[in-house]
Parts: sequence; C-alpha cells; structure tokens
Amino acid sequence: MTQAPVALQDPASVAACAPSDHAGSGTDLSGLAPVIFLGLLIAGFSLAMPAIFPTLENLTTILNDGAVLALLACGLTLVLIVGEFDLSIAATASFAGALATVLIARLGWPVPLALLAVLASAVVIGLANGWLVTTLEIPALVATIGLASLLDGLTLWVTGNSVIFTGFTEAFIQWGTWRIGGLQAPFFYLVVFAVLMGMAMRYTATGRHLYAIGSNRAASRMAGIRVERKVMLAFIACAVLGSLAGFVYTARQGSLTPLFGTSMMLPAFASAFLGYVTLAQRRFHILGTVIGVYIIGTGTLGLLLVGAPAYSQQLFAGVVLIAATGGASLHRWRRRR
Repeated sequence: MTQAPVALQDPASVAACAPSDHAGSGTDLSGLAPVIFLGLLIAGFSLAMPAIFPTLENLTTILNDGAVLALLACGLTLVLIVGEFDLSIAATASFAGALATVLIARLGWPVPLALLAVLASAVVIGLANGWLVTTLEIPALVATIGLASLLDGLTLWVTGNSVIFTGFTEAFIQWGTWRIGGLQAPFFYLVVFAVLMGMAMRYTATGRHLYAIGSNRAASRMAGIRVERKVMLAFIACAVLGSLAGFVYTARQGSLTPLFGTSMMLPAFASAFLGYVTLAQRRFHILGTVIGVYIIGTGTLGLLLVGAPAYSQQLFAGVVLIAATGGASLHRWRRRR
C-alpha cells in the first residue's frame, strides 16, 4: 500500500515548506549586499556633500519622503508573495486620492466618512482583481493592467483632469502632516503597518499559507489550503494599502494632481525586488521591501542634491530593479548548478 503524501494529511505541511524566517542565514553574506550598497550610498554622498547630506534634517527628509511609497510597496509585496502581480496599485493610489479629494474638498464630507468610502472602494478593487485572476483565470499582468486603465479613467473623470488645490479642510491635511519631532504622520503609519504585517506573515497561519501558495500553488491546494481565497485576500490587502498610501499622500500634499501614483510604480516594484535579495531571505518580505524603499530614496535624494538631472532618478530606480531581479536570477542559477 502506498503512503498518502504528507501534503494530503496536514494542511500545515505545505506551509512548513515555505521558506523559513531564517532562510539564507549563516555564512551567506550575499543578502547583505543591498545593506552594504546603502552604506556606500550614504558614505559617497556624505563625502561629496559633507555640509548637507549627513545631517539629521536630511535623514528625516528621507524617512518622511519614503514612507508613503513604502506603504504602497508593502501592499504590493503581499501579492508578489503569492506569486502574482498587481500593476493597478499605482492607479489605485491615484483613485483613492481623487476620491478623497472630491468627497472632502468638493462635497464637504467629514474625513472619517471619506476614509471609509476610500477603504470600501479599495476592497472592491481588490475583489475585482482577485476575481479576474482566480475565477476567470486571466493572467494577473493582463487583468491588473486593464483595471489600472479603468481606474485612471475614473480618476480623470471625477477630477475633471485638473489639479485641485482648494477646499481641503484642516482636519484632512492633519492626517498627513501631524508630526512628532521631525518625523511626519506617514512614517508612523508605515511603522505600525509594517510591524503588524511582518508579525502576521511570520507568526500566523495565513501568513504561512501565503508563502506556501507562492512556493507551490498546486501542493497548497492539495493540502487543503483555500488558494483562491488567500490570493483574493492578498489582492484586497494590496488595494487597501495602496488606497491608504494615496489618501495619506494627498493629505500630506494638501493638493491633488491626477494620476500622481504613476510615479510610484517603478520604485515600488524595484523596492520589493530589492527586498527579495535583502538579508539573504530569497523571498519577498516586508522588512526587505522597506529597506529597498529607503535605498532608492537615499539614492534619488542624493542625486537631487548633487544637481543631477531629474531623469537620473528614474534611471537609478531602473538600474536598481534590474540589479535586484538579476541578482535573484543569478542566485537561482547557481543553486541549480
């Protein structure tokens, strides 16, 4: 008599096959490369601009400016963990900012009610992405690009394709500008969500199931894990964090430029893939993504301060994305050999 596969006996067995929290630890120093690169960036810019760059004011600027992008990138990370893509997250952020602006600045809604509407719309967006991918089995790249186009069109429609800078209430602006010391609200939102998400991914069954799905979806389904439901959950959480990022960004700016989220797309993916190879985890994880955001933030701000042209910041993010994905592919190739 043949023995039944372990996966069929215990749903937790597949989750246990996901990369452990200590994966890649020990003598593997390759995961420190991004951290070393960050140190070299700081050292290089500090030597180039000793009176400007290595200051407390500059540090708080980097932390504040990167917080909104990090929130969005953390949401994207959840979808990447289950082996999918969400190219609509930038459009989700733009739509959330536009919706909040119209409700608060034009219709006079109270901020808490507007925030609930934004979160409700995020759940709908996440459900739509998840349904297209899991039920209709449309490739995530195609489904999320299509939804991104739809959301961008809605954003331009509700805003009249114009910059809005009047009608913002002080209560709304406070959501993005209150501070403790030099650190602004978005940084503290990031800390709270990153810690909660990191703990959830490490210590809860749902977190382990998400990693198991990304590692082997067929085996996860055989083990009894409700794969479609978990993938749907990842898309919903991604949309919620993207919407929160858009809401907070708009409150911090005190104005709305339609489709502002477009500029966050490349840095968000670059940060997540950079996080993949950070700390030798060899998987997408929240801490790595946050570190990736601040590597890119340090580089782009440094380039700005030395007087590099604006397009050099996009070049930097692109190079980081290629280097991160190339590093991950090289690591897998070496392991196969």
